[in-house]
This record gives sequence, C-alpha cells and structure tokens, in this order.
Amino acid sequence: MTASSGLVRSEDARDRQRSFSRPTSHRYLLKPKLPAEEPPLQLPRLPVFGWNVFRGSKDSSLPCVLDHPNLVFTRSGRAAITLALTTMGIGRGDAVLVPTFHCPTMVSPIIANAAKPIFFPIDGTGAPRLDILSEMKLDNVRAMLVAHYFGIPQPMALIRQFCDRMGISLIEDCAHAMFGAVDGRPVGAWGDFAIASLTKFFPVTDGGCLIVNSAAVTPRLPDRRPMGDEFRCAVNAIELGARHGKLGGLNVTLNAMFAAVNRLRPRVRSGGSSSSTERPDPSSLESLPGNSAPTAINSTDASVWAKWIARTAHRDRIVATRRRNYRHWANAVAAIAGAKAMLPNLGDAAAPYVFPLWVEYPEASYMRIRAAGVPIFRWDEVWPGTPAIDGDCGIKWAMHVFQLGCHQDLSANDVSRMTHRVHDILVATSPQQCTGVAAGAVAIR
Repeated sequence: MTASSGLVRSEDARDRQRSFSRPTSHRYLLKPKLPAEEPPLQLPRLPVFGWNVFRGSKDSSLPCVLDHPNLVFTRSGRAAITLALTTMGIGRGDAVLVPTFHCPTMVSPIIANAAKPIFFPIDGTGAPRLDILSEMKLDNVRAMLVAHYFGIPQPMALIRQFCDRMGISLIEDCAHAMFGAVDGRPVGAWGDFAIASLTKFFPVTDGGCLIVNSAAVTPRLPDRRPMGDEFRCAVNAIELGARHGKLGGLNVTLNAMFAAVNRLRPRVRSGGSSSSTERPDPSSLESLPGNSAPTAINSTDASVWAKWIARTAHRDRIVATRRRNYRHWANAVAAIAGAKAMLPNLGDAAAPYVFPLWVEYPEASYMRIRAAGVPIFRWDEVWPGTPAIDGDCGIKWAMHVFQLGCHQDLSANDVSRMTHRVHDILVATSPQQCTGVAAGAVAIR
C-alpha cells in the first residue's frame, strides 16, 4: 500500500490475510464446537448475467435513480463521488462530512482531492445525529455525504434543511439504494448531487453514476474506456453468468471455452497467475486499485456493457425478488439468540441491497459464515482518525453488522440454504456453546 492512502493496516493472520484499522471486540477463550463441515455454498455474491435479466415487467413500482434526466455514468460509485467533489471545486483546505459508519471508498475520494474528512455520528437507524452535528465545529466544510444504508431509504427532509441552513452541499449516497423513495421524493432527488453503484444491482462488473440536481451545474464527462476494457467487461460478465448456470443451454459450451482460455493464461503471461472474473468484495480495501491509493481513482466512463444492462434490465424482478429475499431473512433470524434484524420492517418504498444483521459476538462467526459460501460483507475497515463520539452507533456497526446477500439472482431455495448455514454457525459460536468461558469474554481465538 502506498503512503498516500492514509489507511492503517495492521497484521491479522486470522482474517483474510489483510489488515485494517478495526474497532475492538471481545474474545473467546475456547474454540466453540461447530456443525459438521459442509461444502461451501456456490452462490454469487452479487447479481450475475443470465436470461432472467430480461424476464418480468420492464418497469418497477419504485422509482429508479437511473431515471434522473441529469445523469453521468462513471467507472464506479467511488469515481462518482470524486467527480461530485471535483465539480464543486473541493480541494485543499476544504472539509467534507462523512459518517462514522463507512466503507473506505466513501473516504478515499476526499483524500484524493486533498480535502479533509470530518466524521459525524449516526443513530440506531443510520440517520445523522443532527443534534450533535449542530454543536460541532464545521469550519471549511463544503459538503456532507449521507448514505441510504443497506438500500433502506433514509429520511432526508431534515438533513436537507440542515445543509441549507449551514450552506453545505448535500451528496446523497445511493450506492445501496438504486430504487426507492422517501419523504415524498425518489432517492437521488434530495442531494445537490447523488451517486449510485451499478454493480450492486445489475449483472455488471463495473459502473457507477453521478446525478446532478441543478441544471446550472455541468460536470466534466468521463473519458471513454479503451476498447480492450470494453471487451473484458462484457466477457467477464458473461463468464460469471455461465459459471453460475444462468445461461441455459450455453452454460456447458461457455464454461468449457472459458476454462480452455484460463488454462492458457499463465503461459501467455510468462508464468503470471490467471485472473479471476469474480468481482471484489465491494466493502473491501481490495476493491480499490493499488491497495486503495487515492491517486488511483479512475475517471473513465462506465463500460458500454454496464450502461446497456442498466438501461435494459427488467426492473420488476430486481425489486420484487430482493424484497422477498429480505423478508425471508427477517423471518429466519427472528429467533436466533445473540442476533437481531437491524431493520426488520422493509416498508413499501425500498429495494434492499443487503439484509443487515446485528451479531452480538461477530468475531466468532464472521469468517465461518464467509467460508460457508454465504454472500456476506462487513464494513470493519475504519478510516484512521474516525473518532469515538458519545451517542454514536457507527463504530459498533462496523464490527457487529453483517450485510447478507438478498439480490435477485438468489432463489428462494438459495436464501433458505443461506439462512440455515448462518443459523447453525451463530448457534454453534454463541457463548452458551463455549464451556469454561468467563462472562463477557467472547469471540474466537
């Protein structure tokens, strides 16, 4: 990692062989008894391309961010944040408000623009603590980044009023909320700018977008991608679809073809390892080029494939399937001791990105759930300098909130298998299953 990234990375051999700044947690003194080892589930972590993309109604009952008339496609959601900051002229000497519960991709564009992140607390619903913010020193603050966590639209009217009163531009982070409405407006319509991520809702391997809610502002259009990049983005999406059996009678032929190509790659690359088409964990530092060096943020356009899929995918299936899978999760975890649904009531105006689950003893179970093949993410990489603030929930969320997959390419049977695996692991790693453990001393060794 380059020194310019600003991220603390400490060794932790137990967890993914990578490092980060993490909140502290409790620890298990004895290793719990786990269920009998089962093969990992072979499930896609994010949507994958298949014929289902074009099934169902083209339109959805919920508004979509992509319907906004003043929209610019970007390489990623992170690049969209960078473009918003650049369009506002934010740079050295300026500051941007960021929530304490964040993905590093929310902070790195601020550093890349030579500005300063100032972290604000959130409450138990993910809303900014405006009462605390009103008492904070906000000198040189030019913008505020507010997220619709997990795809559940965050009430925005009071936040909009706060920003107007303080003379701060609002960047509405819709990376988790491609569809939805709140306080009488579609998501993406509350901010001076809004950003979104295509990869979280569509079967594409790249793409984000910037929405500009002022006709007087014109952002610079991103550069076109090289033709080789365009080709790879389309081929990688098709390979993922075939790998997960989503392309019907073409699966066998395509998988054989891709396997043959992949066998040749080490020889073509002079002994280099073959590349994987699996998309990186969107919550991981590994998803940032150059190990998250802010200077590596790419300003190119989204691929033609990503823009085509985003415009032509049938939306009703996306919304309906995600809502069904979310409700399945909520019902399945209701009786698990030591875990609870963060937001069990989905409401009528949300298409969730993930199902957020609060886990009391996260270190005991997180890596076991990942190893079981369950699509799961966690924002446990906290930007250095993120403060501990009285009344804040963000730092606790970083460790305790598991983000579990509920996307449209997970069938009802897939979600049922996932919930059973998660249930078994959480029960097996609960303190009650660890004999000889002192009260309060919990999390895996």
